[in-house]
Order: sequence, then structure tokens, then C-alpha cells
Amino acid sequence: DAGIVSRFMDDATTPNLTSIWEEFWVLIDRCNAIIDQIDNGTFNDKDYRSYYKGEAYFLRGYAYFQLGWLYGGMPLIGRQTKVSEIKTTARSTQEATFDFAANDLAQAAQLLPEEWPSAETGKATKYAAKGILARLYLFQKKYSNAKTLLAEIISSGRYQMATNYVDCFLDSYDNSTEHLFQIQFTSGNGEGNSIPNSTAPDGIATGYPLRGSPQVLLVSNDLYDSFENGDLRRNISIQKGYTKNTGQVDSLTCFYVKYAHGTLSSSSDGDDVNLPILRYTDVKLMYAEVLNEENYSSSGEAFTIINQVRSRAGLPALTSAIVPNKEAFRSAIFRERRSEFACEYLRWFDLVRSGNALSIMNAFLGSPSQGNGQYKMNDYQTIFAIPQDELNNNPDTRYMWQNPGY
Repeated sequence: DAGIVSRFMDDATTPNLTSIWEEFWVLIDRCNAIIDQIDNGTFNDKDYRSYYKGEAYFLRGYAYFQLGWLYGGMPLIGRQTKVSEIKTTARSTQEATFDFAANDLAQAAQLLPEEWPSAETGKATKYAAKGILARLYLFQKKYSNAKTLLAEIISSGRYQMATNYVDCFLDSYDNSTEHLFQIQFTSGNGEGNSIPNSTAPDGIATGYPLRGSPQVLLVSNDLYDSFENGDLRRNISIQKGYTKNTGQVDSLTCFYVKYAHGTLSSSSDGDDVNLPILRYTDVKLMYAEVLNEENYSSSGEAFTIINQVRSRAGLPALTSAIVPNKEAFRSAIFRERRSEFACEYLRWFDLVRSGNALSIMNAFLGSPSQGNGQYKMNDYQTIFAIPQDELNNNPDTRYMWQNPGY
């Protein structure tokens, strides 16, 4: 599936895209059940009624945000609803879907605590909700809205960038001040992180901490070569070359090792290292982006932030001579984000919101290593097809319909 999607050969029957759709709708249904019923429950600590309700709003808002930018406008179901009623609730616009998600995330920020007791570390906080909402506003280019939220996170004083880039991906630094929200993993009980192994090639030599997978989606040389000379993030994120268990040496294949620096388990249950959803470095770079969009300044805070990120990566500072205007700084931010967040599932999001997805992907697909234009992205493919199973379940086109182009 991954290869099909990355070559823009996906359609309404692509299994992975159907699974993503289904999982988010299951999440929405469960959140609706909590929101509808929680006020009837009894709590020894009444603060927890608000906290749990906040978690439900956070997850529902996150689900609608993801569905909205991946598939377009959604039916807006904000309470437990019978199937017959769901089938007669028409798709809304993408903007209405984003507004619904934004309202949920704002409500979550009101209800969630600033921090949880240590026994509940890893749950969403009010700052996680504000950060995800700021990310949504950035997608919508609502820069002033995003700026307010990002400034509140920064001024809270609760977060700071990890001293070393690799620290961001070690289980020993899970839930550190670098992280506003992570998916929590624990190895040995079937709840471990499988990514360190699934991103390594099948047949990798015994003794290497990764087991590898035949379904691995390898890293392009285009990404590997895009890192600036001396960028420490490249070799922390990507490995080029490996020894096969046959003893044969492969010196060309690139694959992700970003999550393979922590405590790795030899079992198939996965590893301890958490998966970042929102890092403080992202908050800072988003803030630099909105500062630039509002007013480019050759000596402003946006330069300070991007150079703080670059310094940790072992790179020289950018100056106004190198980045002389708003457009140049915008390009610099997106280049920095590509290197900083490789394998953190933000690249496609950034390409779509930048408006450059079509030109960048078709230039990439037109390269010799990608088949010299054998594959092509069409302009309608900035969103995915509505899954065929959904259309089969609700064939009335007054309420559910396919996205244009599919």
C-alpha cells in the first residue's frame, strides 16, 4: 500500500487508506460516547470529570483535523447517533470540518490540566491541545490565531528543546520537556513500537539491533542528499548501507533509524521508544513561521529560533544576507522542517499546506531513480479518495460522495 500511495496510484479501494478512515471514525464514536455520558458519572475527584472530558474533546478534535486534511469535508457527528441518522448527515466542507475540530481542541485546552500526576504521564495536556490547534491554524494560514497559542506554550516555561538531537528519540527521554505529546509504547506486552524494525530492510545482518521487514518503505536518495554538509540530523535519522545476513554488503540502500537509538527489544512485541506527535522544536519552528508571515525582520526572533535549531544540528547560522526577505525565510523554514522532522509524518502535511506538493512530487517522480515520469501526481491528489466501503455503505449521493478526480 505504501508504495502505491507514494506513486499516486491509490484509489478508493486502497486498504491502508480505508483503515485510516475507519480507525478515526471508531475514535470519534468512542469520544462521542464519553462526552454524552460522562456528566452522569460519579467521580471522587471532580476535576477528573473535566480532565477525561477534555481528553475526549482532544481526541475527537484531532480525528476530525486528520480526516479533514486527508479526505476533505466530513459528516459532522458530535453525539452518539443511530446509523440511520448518520447516513442522512451530509458531508460538510473542509473548512467546516476544520472549524469543528478547532472548537473541540479549544474546548480540550479549557478542560485539560497543565500536567498530569506522574502515574499518568503521557496523557494530553492543555498545551498539547493548544499546539495541535496551532498546527491546524497553520494549515489554514490563520497565522495570528496560531501565534497566540504558540506564544502561550512558549511563555509557560514548561518546555525546552533537547540539548542533543538524538535525545528526542531515546526512550530515556520519553515525555521530556522536548515533547508536548507522544504515542506511548511499552515493549514486551504487545504494546511496543514496531517502527524501528519495520523501517529497516528485510534480511539485515544478525547482531544489528533491527530485525527488518519485507514491507519496508525505503528512504530516497533525494532526501538523504538534501541534508546540508555537516548536518548531524542526517545520520541520526537515516542509515545508508548495511550488511545482509548472507554477508553481502549493500552500500546504497537508505532507511530510517531515527527510533533505533534507544532501548531496542529482541522480541516481536516492539520497542519502548515513544513516537512524537508534537515536539517543542515544532512549536518553536511554527512560531518562527508565523512571525515571518506577519512581518519579516532581518534581526527578529524568527532568525533566533531557526538558528537555535540549526545550531543543535551542527549547522551555521542563517543571516539576512542569505535569507533576505519573507519568501526566502519561508523557504528556509520548510527546508529546515524537512531535515528536522524526517520520519515524523509531517512532510506530506507540510507539502500540502505550502501549496508545493504538486510541483515537488512531480519533479521527484520525474527523476531517473523514480522511473523518469512513469508515475505522476494529479492536482486533485492533495486529498485522498473516500473509501469505496464507505460509499457502498451509504450510496445516497446527497449525503456521501466521492472526491473529484477519483
